[in-house]
Amino acid sequence: MLVLVVGACGGSGSSPTSATEAATPLASCIVRLHGKGERGAATDTSGAVAIVSPTGNADGWGGRQWAYDTDERYAAAVAVVRDASARCTKVMLHGFSNGGAFAGKLACRGETLDGRLVGVVVDDPVPDAGVRPCAPAAGVKVALYWTGALTQAVAGWSCAEQDWTCQGGTTIGIDAYAVALGVPARPSPQKTHAPNRAAAELTAWV
Repeated sequence: MLVLVVGACGGSGSSPTSATEAATPLASCIVRLHGKGERGAATDTSGAVAIVSPTGNADGWGGRQWAYDTDERYAAAVAVVRDASARCTKVMLHGFSNGGAFAGKLACRGETLDGRLVGVVVDDPVPDAGVRPCAPAAGVKVALYWTGALTQAVAGWSCAEQDWTCQGGTTIGIDAYAVALGVPARPSPQKTHAPNRAAAELTAWV
């Protein structure tokens, strides 16, 4: 599984050069949550929509990961996302793999990022129990993409077998995950376990 970083809020992937630049608001942002073992990146403001890539809240696989299985860890992970997106007036969340599972739980917990969250794309997640129960906030849209490459992730598979991070210790399977999330699992254009950064919702919803 993979992951991304809380970049400093600079332009074009660089760190801010002044307090003024750091405080400049951003209209719309895509916040990317990386998979386990990856890291984030500096904020990229070179396109029409800023790309914010925070780094996970725990160590994992030689990099970082999103740990969200307890209330304390979940709150810490949400705080990272909230801090990274503080300059954004509208936020579109894109979570992949371990980051996708965290994004799914965040949506199901009814998180709004102080009213700025407009949508969540859950991309090839570890299909765990983090989506149970599920009650997304009114006005927050959710989409789910699935490559089919995580063949082990059937109902009842032990995440410890491959050192996956998942809530509850086992996967619940993509069908049950989709039902809990309340949206269909759409086929990803990716054939391997890789992020679908071209998902139409990422730009359409902001």
